[in-house]
Amino acid sequence: MSISNKITVKKVKIPSSQEGQRLDNYLRKALSGVPNSLIYKIIRDGQVRVNSGRVKPLYRLKKNDIVRIPPVSVDSKPEIMSKFLIKDLNKIILHEDDDFLVINKPAGIAVHSGSKIKNDIITSLRSLEKYKNISLVHRLDKNTSGCLILAKNYYTASALGKMFQASNIEKNYLSLLAGALQGDRIAIDQSLIRNKNNYDNSVSISDKGKKALSYISLIKQFKECCLVDIKIETGRMHQIRVHTASIGQPVCGDTKYGNIQTNKLFRSYGLKRMFLHSKNISFYFKKQHHINAPTPEDLSLVIANLKNEL
Repeated sequence: MSISNKITVKKVKIPSSQEGQRLDNYLRKALSGVPNSLIYKIIRDGQVRVNSGRVKPLYRLKKNDIVRIPPVSVDSKPEIMSKFLIKDLNKIILHEDDDFLVINKPAGIAVHSGSKIKNDIITSLRSLEKYKNISLVHRLDKNTSGCLILAKNYYTASALGKMFQASNIEKNYLSLLAGALQGDRIAIDQSLIRNKNNYDNSVSISDKGKKALSYISLIKQFKECCLVDIKIETGRMHQIRVHTASIGQPVCGDTKYGNIQTNKLFRSYGLKRMFLHSKNISFYFKKQHHINAPTPEDLSLVIANLKNEL
């Protein structure tokens, strides 16, 4: 049963902590649960005003700006919140301070909302008063687990976002790839581009794309696959999945870029999702941080089953 919540007209004075934030991004937080299409519509229609004037979605907010937020009818379903995530939140928090939060993201939960998504990390966390202003710094695919950074304020979100863009954050993943790795360590330097006019939101290798660099190091070779550490110098969409598929060694369990027969085989070893886990992340923000995410039980079970086959 849906509940209709009426959001009354509000005029908000922008504090210095939110200065520099884009208007559309600000409204996504202020109107949590409202579709992006509706947010852009009320900006275009002039229902959102800054200092009584019309502005564009990309307008950068300034300290003491007065933002008029119109009444918006939101259809919300309390059951869309991930009860599992909220209930076990303390169990998955890897690090928390005044600036950011790092969680061991469970597989199967999207990081942000969408038209076909019934629960997500951001909406779930913002339902708690403590995290009402939380924002994403980077993303992980729905079926990828591991280290996910969430900023508690705009300054931190902006600073860490720039560090990701400049490749100043070290990211390592644990993955199981089909086949045998050709050497103990290989590098894949292949530019990636998002495919146009496709309905599956896929990515391809293309000289016209953005630079992407991945390093793959062998941890253990099994009969039909290899357990590897993957360090990515860039953070392109589906980078690891496309890069590994390009050398004929897709991520086991990947239904978009992988192999149907390979995935079927690894289901017999207990693999029920894509074997990709963001195992650690390192960066300097006020001090050095090195954060590790334990390997989830479902992936550890697959590794144990593979060792039994040796």
